[in-house]
Amino acid sequence: MPSLFDGRIVGVPNKDFTPDIAARLGEQFGSYLGRKSVVVSGRDYNPSSRMLKRAFTSGLMSVGVEVLDFHESLNGEISFSIKRFGAKGGFLFTTSHSVKDSVLLRLFKSPGFELTGSKLGFENIEVGRVGLGDIGWVMYSEYIHKLYVSAVLSFVKVDEIIPRGFKLVVHTAYSPADMLVPDILKALEADYVLLQNVKAKAYESTYPFTRELERVCRIIKATDAELGVVVNNDASSMVVIDGEGRVLLPEEVMFLIALNAPRGSLILADSRVPGVFKKSLAERDIKVVELESEEELIEMSYKMRPYLVYRFNGSFEVPLFSLGYDAVITLVKLLESIAMAKVNVSEVVGKYREKAYEEIKRVSPEKVSSETNLALPTLFGYYKRAPEGSTYIVYKPEAGEFSLLSPRF
Repeated sequence: MPSLFDGRIVGVPNKDFTPDIAARLGEQFGSYLGRKSVVVSGRDYNPSSRMLKRAFTSGLMSVGVEVLDFHESLNGEISFSIKRFGAKGGFLFTTSHSVKDSVLLRLFKSPGFELTGSKLGFENIEVGRVGLGDIGWVMYSEYIHKLYVSAVLSFVKVDEIIPRGFKLVVHTAYSPADMLVPDILKALEADYVLLQNVKAKAYESTYPFTRELERVCRIIKATDAELGVVVNNDASSMVVIDGEGRVLLPEEVMFLIALNAPRGSLILADSRVPGVFKKSLAERDIKVVELESEEELIEMSYKMRPYLVYRFNGSFEVPLFSLGYDAVITLVKLLESIAMAKVNVSEVVGKYREKAYEEIKRVSPEKVSSETNLALPTLFGYYKRAPEGSTYIVYKPEAGEFSLLSPRF
């Protein structure tokens, strides 16, 4: 049987996550949502994801659920489309970067928030298979990417972004983001380098993305780009690199986006935020609320609809757009904020980095395992949360080593 990792269903395809198990999960999820419900579905390029998605879909159909299939798609698209099409739920199969050789299943409920941890407790629900005339249909949506891109561009002030003339390096990690990012950046008239923008059977890379960060850093230096971005396989998380090759922590990205936030805005986080950021934001009447768990973060995001939500691992949500983690809309909001605030990213980060974090020490990749006990892997390194405080273990691509940073609260 598949297991839970970080509150989500994860398993090795054809070993502990077989098609018959996927079909059974589909029956349970469909019975939980109810007969005649509409569910949106997606996957990455991995054939294992396609195999399990089709099995899961068969389970949904067997209990009378209609499926709107988007084929290759991103986490943000699934969440957005649930609200856009009035679906009852959604699901996404994607390669796990946290558990080696595994596939991850994400489940969503209307109006687009993800079910995690205890919210996945529908395994004991009574499955109600239907008769021949009530078996669900599968419908295909060929234009979801165009609809999503149009919605993203309508959500921001494009005319404010264009004059900035951004130069970017974007690493899509062989994800379906390669189907969206070029159209968005062209509309923003940005110069960009797009890496690994081809279909691959499976992107066998686990966190942290040290190779990807090094490559993006080199190209930033070679092209004099202002920013680099690396997303994960479903574009639910991202890491930003500034023009000096410095990896930005989630709070720093949050702070940059908040430069354009209206007075009185609310930001939710599942980790403690350095005091210098909270103090600066409070001067503009922007409140940061720190929550204890991701389940609470998702619940409060749905109820309160804050300006921005983020996690320690670089997952960001813009609730006024959709309720799912979405690196694409987050990147565009970041560009909008930088352009409207007319700031230099490297200067802002340089001003606050030492005030916000204390560097404890540096370790080589060969010795980093000694520092990662009980730490969760991320795109940019590791995160360790403890009662006495949190620690980021951040990869420094130029130096080829990890830096242990302790936030100053």
